[in-house]
Amino acid sequence: MPNFACHLAVGAVTSALAVAYGDARYDLGNTCSTLAFLAGVSGSLLPDLDSDASRTRRLSGAVAGLGAAAAAAGFALSPGNFLGRPWHPVHAAVAALAAFLLFNTLMMELLKRNTVHRGLFHSLSVPFLYAGLWAVLCTGLGRKTVFAVWVMAAGGVFIHLALDAGKSLSLRPLQVCTKDLAASTRLWLATAMVNLMVLVNPFLPA
Repeated sequence: MPNFACHLAVGAVTSALAVAYGDARYDLGNTCSTLAFLAGVSGSLLPDLDSDASRTRRLSGAVAGLGAAAAAAGFALSPGNFLGRPWHPVHAAVAALAAFLLFNTLMMELLKRNTVHRGLFHSLSVPFLYAGLWAVLCTGLGRKTVFAVWVMAAGGVFIHLALDAGKSLSLRPLQVCTKDLAASTRLWLATAMVNLMVLVNPFLPA
């Protein structure tokens, strides 16, 4: 089975080539190109969130923790009456560390309790759900960026699933749904809602 390094390398190379082509053909610009590349690479790692021993899962915990730590530190150091802000830098650092440990643990525990290897994250709905979430995050940057990150995020996940399918000589990683039919149904509904919200949005800036 392809490991973390293999998925990362293939995802990075294919994403770089795709973004280079897109920039040459459609003049994406630096911001759009960077976001599209990150969407593709992260997508190529995403399905392994359902593996207990994967580096992707550990990385997701670190990312969740760092995001929470940055938010806690920013809040603690900002001026305001609530909680006597701004705090002393040492106190803000302690709050940031506590936030990191809490959210890192919560992310790891959430994935551990709700996933099985080659489960929901290997469903065919995931590429489109992940692409839709990237598109939602980039709605303020215009249609070109939304479309670019959508294509790259979905493509990155598909690359991962195709590598798994090719290595195992089985189409099982490309399953439409998992044994948990109720969870798969909820996942497809969420996928449809997220994508309709952004891709059929008449107010999306040009």
